[in-house]
Amino acid sequence: METPEYIEGIPTEKKKSPERRHLIEHYYELLWKDLQRENGTNGIFNPFLGVTVIIKKGESDKKTINRASANWKSTYAVKHLKQVITFACGKEDAPVYVEAKTGTQKKNGYKNMAILYHEFAHPEMEYLNFMVKLTIGIKSDGKHVQYCVNKIETQNKKPIVSSDYPT
Repeated sequence: METPEYIEGIPTEKKKSPERRHLIEHYYELLWKDLQRENGTNGIFNPFLGVTVIIKKGESDKKTINRASANWKSTYAVKHLKQVITFACGKEDAPVYVEAKTGTQKKNGYKNMAILYHEFAHPEMEYLNFMVKLTIGIKSDGKHVQYCVNKIETQNKKPIVSSDYPT
């Protein structure tokens, strides 16, 4: 099945990243307004971690805008960020918590990062079956802040073949 030119208003063509960047900014604005109306906070509860994940203006959107605009599936995930945060969980073969990297993660005051995954699945549209990675920054006061969401490649890679070459 071929991917359409637009999915829920999101352009799928690779060179359309400036349009997707604008859409992501718009989706965050709508999300902040929605969260304020619904519960007066900028948070979404994640049952897997048992915490409310805060969507922080100028922090949650910044990294995501840069990363997610490169791929329409990442932009789609941002459009459905409430769903992603609510249903994201750890992967069996990967640690949930990792140390914050130097640079932006440390600059934002994160001590640790939580890495969760959410799989989009659609029985009829194969192009809507993909996985996204949700990165959450954890501050020293225990607040969990959405840091980034982006599509990850899940295609099967060639297995690593061991060599008889002496090490």
